[in-house]
Amino acid sequence: MPRKLTMIILSCLLFPLGLQAREKIIIDTDPAIGYPFRDVDDGLAMAIGLNSPELEIVGITTIYGNHTQNKTYAKAQEIIKASGRDLPIYRGADGPRDYKETPASRFIKDAVLSAPGEITIIAIGPLTNLAAAIKSDPKVGPSIKQVISMGGALEARLLGLPPGAFDLNWGSDPDSTRLVIESAPKFVMISTDLCTEVVFTREKFHQLQSAPFLAPYLSKQVKPWLHFNELFFSTDQGRGFFPWDTLAVIYLLDPSVFTPNPISIEVKDRDGLGIKIETGRGAPLNAPLKLDRARFWQIFFSRI
Repeated sequence: MPRKLTMIILSCLLFPLGLQAREKIIIDTDPAIGYPFRDVDDGLAMAIGLNSPELEIVGITTIYGNHTQNKTYAKAQEIIKASGRDLPIYRGADGPRDYKETPASRFIKDAVLSAPGEITIIAIGPLTNLAAAIKSDPKVGPSIKQVISMGGALEARLLGLPPGAFDLNWGSDPDSTRLVIESAPKFVMISTDLCTEVVFTREKFHQLQSAPFLAPYLSKQVKPWLHFNELFFSTDQGRGFFPWDTLAVIYLLDPSVFTPNPISIEVKDRDGLGIKIETGRGAPLNAPLKLDRARFWQIFFSRI
């Protein structure tokens, strides 16, 4: 088959909606899937991104958070290897306000400056890597296309604590959170309020076992975390866990699944107990609070 015809057919298969190019993204993440008593959502989010032909992942950057930098970097390598993909992975910050240059912050800076306005950053861990990149050059912030970040809580409470008191992403480094929100031209907040709208139950696990991409690897890693959460968390959707970071990737794939909610916020410290969000002033952003559950899960299981 002539090369030109092959490319035309491939383009039709990959871009049925008429997209001219894939969305360039960097995934900034703290994967800990498979480590005992650690969230699995970063790994699931990476899998969705890896199996989405609309997305061009230009690199993965790792950050402390769900585990140490060494552990999250090793886990990112493991996930990429399991996927059969060959993508660059860059180590990032070791802790809050760690603004020294790292391979991750340097990569973010170089990538967005070489393609201003073209790269979306999926930020599904603490925002220290992004803050370090922004601090390194004043042109970095305005050169980012958009940041889609899982973090923050408006009203949702976990374990009876005040909103934002149990925030492992934004709450781990409030200073970096404020800087990134203020610097990015467009910012989408995937809040605790939104994430608790969907629950990964045993029924969803059975679907995962027959999913088309990475099913054996993911099922093995997810099963202990599901069993642990079934002991403690019961919702109107059943027992299970919230798939937190996956919402950030699915938002990029199809924002129409989510109901827009433009607001302005200020991120404030909560005396060592995470953060609190005050609305009505501060940086403008989109913080959807509702989604179409059926469409969310349809996309989830079509890519994982």
